[in-house]
Amino acid sequence: MGIDTRALDAGRTYPFQLRLTVGTITPVAPASSVRELEAAVRGAAETLARRVELVADVLHRLGELGWRPLNGAPAGREVLAGHGFAGPDGPALPEAVSIVKDASPGEIASDLAGAGVEVTESLTVRLDDLDLPVLLTAEAAELRYSPREYLETFSTRS
Repeated sequence: MGIDTRALDAGRTYPFQLRLTVGTITPVAPASSVRELEAAVRGAAETLARRVELVADVLHRLGELGWRPLNGAPAGREVLAGHGFAGPDGPALPEAVSIVKDASPGEIASDLAGAGVEVTESLTVRLDDLDLPVLLTAEAAELRYSPREYLETFSTRS
């Protein structure tokens, strides 16, 4: 694949990564009453519980298809500690989880068929030391940007 193309070779295996956001740390406005505070806590817990179930279901399905946790970074890249939310007596709920699979574009498209844009929007592939965003089509995965477009758009050089 050249630096000016967006197509991934259908017969080649690539390292794909999918990041699933569970929740985000965000500021909270103060409540004006205990009843308002109670409603806010219950509502947030229900919303977060639904999101956790969605992410867990996706992880279960993709785990059965050979996806594995991202446990490290490529040579020369630092692995940052993840953040999460923990209750006083419980285990931490991660802010996000990342899973990886070395596969062909068609296999990735098949694995993620029907997963929805919210799940697949963070799909990337590692090419030439770049984590490039991927767009899924019905039967394939292709780059959102060519490597050249990506470098020209997101380069920090002035």
